Amino acid sequence: MLKVAVRTDASPIIGTGHFMRCLALLEELNNQLSQLDIKLTVSFISVETTTFCEAELLEKGFNLVKLPSNSQFEMEQDSKSTEKTLELLGHQHLLIVDSYAIQDPWYSQKIKAYCDKILVIDDLANRTHSCDFLLDQTLDTDAKRYNKLVPKDCNLLTGKLYMLLRNDFLKWREKALLKRKNTTVIKELFINMGGSDTEHLNRLVIEAIYQVNQILKCPINAILVIPSNSSSLNFFEAFSEDNPWLKVITDAKNMSQLMYQADIAIGASGSSAWERCCLGLPTLAVELANNQALVLDKLSSKGAIINLGKSSLLSVENIKFAISKLIGSQTLYQSMVKNAAACCDGRGTKRALKVLNLSSVYLKVASEQDKQVLFQWQSQKVVRKYSRTNHKISFEEHCQWYEQVLKDPSRHLYIITERWADKSEVPVGMLRLDKQEQSYEVSILIDPNQHGRGLAEQTLYSIPDKFKSLKIKATVHPENQASQTLFSKAGFKRVEDDLFILEPIT
Repeated sequence: MLKVAVRTDASPIIGTGHFMRCLALLEELNNQLSQLDIKLTVSFISVETTTFCEAELLEKGFNLVKLPSNSQFEMEQDSKSTEKTLELLGHQHLLIVDSYAIQDPWYSQKIKAYCDKILVIDDLANRTHSCDFLLDQTLDTDAKRYNKLVPKDCNLLTGKLYMLLRNDFLKWREKALLKRKNTTVIKELFINMGGSDTEHLNRLVIEAIYQVNQILKCPINAILVIPSNSSSLNFFEAFSEDNPWLKVITDAKNMSQLMYQADIAIGASGSSAWERCCLGLPTLAVELANNQALVLDKLSSKGAIINLGKSSLLSVENIKFAISKLIGSQTLYQSMVKNAAACCDGRGTKRALKVLNLSSVYLKVASEQDKQVLFQWQSQKVVRKYSRTNHKISFEEHCQWYEQVLKDPSRHLYIITERWADKSEVPVGMLRLDKQEQSYEVSILIDPNQHGRGLAEQTLYSIPDKFKSLKIKATVHPENQASQTLFSKAGFKRVEDDLFILEPIT
C-alpha cells in the first residue's frame, strides 16, 4: 500500500486551486497504481475545505482529516497539529504541501521523520521551504528564483512541462483543438471565476453579454459555473429564467467537457488558466488576486489570452469591448487557439510523477512463470503494429518461441519489474538482448497500459554493464516515432533510418 498525505486548504476566499492541483496529481497516481493492482491511501489534511472539495474526496475514496481552526494561522500551532495527524496516519511515502501560508520553520523534524519525501507546490517564490521537490507550474518560470529558498539538493520542477491537470483535460484536448480549428462563428461562452464567490464580477460579465446580445442577430449562449453555496445563486437563476441564453451550473464535475463545448471563455487566472490552455480555449482573463498577475502577464505576452486586468477595475464596457473584439476577428480567434494550446499539453501530472521517483525498475531474468503475461502484452495490436512479425500470434506459437529463447545461451530475456516505494513489485514489460557476432540486438516491450510513463527509458539505462562491452543495436521502424525518440534520449546514435547504436563502454 502506497501512502500519501496532503496539507492544503480550500475556501470561498482561498478558492479551490490549491486543492484541485493536488487532486489532479493524486488522481493520476491512483490511475497508475490501480492498473497495477496496488492500493493507494490518500489523506488530505486541512483546516478549511468546501462542500465541493469534500464531495470530490468522497467520490475518489480519499480521506479528509480536519485540523483545529486557526483563524490567524499560527505556524507553530499548524505544524504541531500536522505532526499529531501524521503520527496517527502512520508513515507516509510522500507528503504534499500546497499553501501560501506555510514556510520554514513549519517543516519540523517530526514531520520530516513521518515522510519519505516532501513535495511543495508553489508559484510565489517568496519564502523558504525544507523539501525534496518543489513544483512551480507557472509558464516560463525561472527555476533560479528558488535557489536560496530550498535546499541545494531539492529537485525543481518548473514551467509548462509540470502543469497539474486532471486527466480528463488530456482526453478532450485533441478533439477540442480540432473543433476550434473548424470554428467560424462564436456560439457559446463559458464563465468561471474559480472556487471563489465573485458575485459582483459575474454580474458585470453577464450584463456585458446581455448588451452584446442586444446587437447580435443570433445571441451568444453562456454557461455560468458557480459554487452551490454562492450568495448570488438565486439572482442568476432568476435572471436565466428571463434570458434563456444563460445557463447556470453549480459545482460542475464535467469542467473539461464544458470547456470543450465552449467557443470562448471568461475566467480567473488561477489553475483553471492552464485547463483552458490545454483545450485551446480563447479566454478573456481576469486577475482576482495579486498572485495571478504573473500568470496573466505570461499568457498575455504569448497571445494566449486577452488580459482584462484587475477585477476591481473592471467595467461592463471593458468586457463588452473585449467580447466584441474577439468574436469579430477570425484571425485573432485562431491565433489565440494556437497560442493557448502551445502553453499546456495536459501531460504535466505524468511528468511530475516520473520525477518524484516513487518507483524504480529493475531487470529480472525471465522464467517459465512469465510466459503468460508476455503473451498478453505481445498479443495487443499496439505492440504488434511495428513488430517484425505483425500477424496475430497463437499461444502455441508463443510457447514454442518462448522455450527456444530460454534455452538459447546467446539470448538474454528479462522481465522489466517495477518496484514501488511500499516494496510492491509488478511486471511491466520485457527486454531481450540477442548476441550477434560483435554486438547485441536489443528489443523492448512495455505493457501498453503503462505507456507514457517513461518506463522504457529507465529500462534502457538499467541494461547491465556486462552487455555494454559490445555495441548494442536497436532496429526501429521508421514510422515508430515514439521508439525513435526513446532510443535517441537513451544515448543511442541513429546511423540509418531504422537503426540505432549504443557505442561500447571502453
